[in-house]
Parts: sequence; structure tokens; C-alpha cells
Amino acid sequence: MRHLKLICLIGDPVEHSISPTIHNEVFRELNLNYIYLAFRVVGDDLEHAVRGLKALGASGFNVTLPHKSAIIKYLDEVVPEAMFVGAVNTVVNEGGRFVGYNTDVVGVINTFKSLNIRLSGTSAAVLGAGGASRAVLYALASSGSSEVFLINRTFERAVSLAEEFSVKFPDVRFRPTGLTVSGLRVAVERAQILVNATSVGMYPSVDESLIPPELLRRDLIVFDVVYNPVETKLLRDARLRGATTVDGVHMLVHQAAAAFKLWTKVEPPVDFMFNVAYSSLR
Repeated sequence: MRHLKLICLIGDPVEHSISPTIHNEVFRELNLNYIYLAFRVVGDDLEHAVRGLKALGASGFNVTLPHKSAIIKYLDEVVPEAMFVGAVNTVVNEGGRFVGYNTDVVGVINTFKSLNIRLSGTSAAVLGAGGASRAVLYALASSGSSEVFLINRTFERAVSLAEEFSVKFPDVRFRPTGLTVSGLRVAVERAQILVNATSVGMYPSVDESLIPPELLRRDLIVFDVVYNPVETKLLRDARLRGATTVDGVHMLVHQAAAAFKLWTKVEPPVDFMFNVAYSSLR
């Protein structure tokens, strides 16, 4: 019997994740001798979990909330992009060394690329200032967006984030904005792309949205990183206003595909992964 290689997800909680379903279906489809498991790991056990996975010879693992930042100090190396974003969601065992990556960034980039949405020269508005927001900001700035509104309830946090990203991307104008009606109006009116990088609208709070529907318009592209439900209230409001909508399954699948390739060195069947993801969520 061939040696079964272990990939897993660690976080708290993990019961809701469809990542095991996606990856295990692809392993079966490609006849790869891997298994993907999900483990609930509480904060105090994170270091022990990393050491245990290394001792077991795990080929790699995904990291989800609340450990994406805390995991960094327990890894042997973190690639520069993930270090700047301040979050690791994918770890690869490279010759016994655990190396951290952030495939959320390429997940965002490939989401827009796959839909033929050009980011270069665009004005974007991003809701949130957490880990997902940082990955979205990095993706937009590195892809050539010229102006990005950083919208957050805590205005000071938006200012701090804008200052940090301005140093890394001096050609991009980062505009911190408070989560007020007037602030939202200015940002959304100027933006061609609106991204919700918060958990607002996620199941079970499916009737919540940070954007008043009247601010949405036909020529706006609205992307929500939330994937459960597939159509959030924000996306439903945007669709009814005639806007182009992009659901969070796109980012989920494209980041998963990037992680899959890092672990296996095999090109993943992205269309197949989409089918599995949508079927699981239905």
C-alpha cells in the first residue's frame, strides 16, 4: 500500500468548512494518495499542534481563524508576501521545514482574472481591516489598482492600514474611510469595484449588509468574500440593482487550488473544484 500523505485544516471552529470535501474529492478524481482532515485547535494548543503535525510528517496544512497570524512564530519560514499581509493560510512541508504562504492573495487575483475583470487603473472600495481585507488590499495594489478606499468601523485602524500599505505600494492612493453613510457614499460613488472583506452577511446572519442598497448601481462590480450563503444580502441587493456580482466561492476555490498545487505539485482541476464547492453548499 502506498504511503498515505496527510493534509489538514486547523482552526477553531472548523466544523463548517467544506475544504475537506473539496480536496478529498480532487484527490480521488486524480487518484492521488492524500487525505485531508479538519482538526479543531484552540489557541493554547496551537504550538503543540504544529509540532505534532511536523512529527507526523504532514505534507502541509491550511490555517483558518483565529490562527492565521499567531501561526507565524511557529513556522520555520514565511514567504515575504504572507509576512507583509501578516497572515498565513497555507503551510507546506518543504524537506522537513514548515513554510508559510498566503494563498488568499492569489485567490483574489485569480478570481478577477478568471472573470476577465481588469484591476489595473481601477478605483476600489474595501470593507474591513482584518486578515481577509489585508489579502484583498495586497491583491488589488499588486495588480495595479490606482485608488483604494479602506472602509472600517474604527477609522483609526483604517488610517493605520492605509499608512502601512502606502509604504509598500507608493503608487496607489489609499483613502481611509469611516463606516458612515457619507463615507460610504463617497467611496462607492468613486469605486468601480466594491469588496466586502468582513464576515457581515455570513450564515446565520444572512440578512445583514454594511451597504445601503441605494448606493449600489449597474456599472459596479461587487465581490463578497463570504461564501455561505453563496448569495449574501449584499450580493442580492447588488444583483437587483443590476450590478455585476462575484460570490465568495470564487476566492475559496482559487485559494484552495493554489494551496493544492503547493502541496502536490500537480495542476488542480479548478472547474471540478467549483462543482464540488457549489454542490456542497447547496
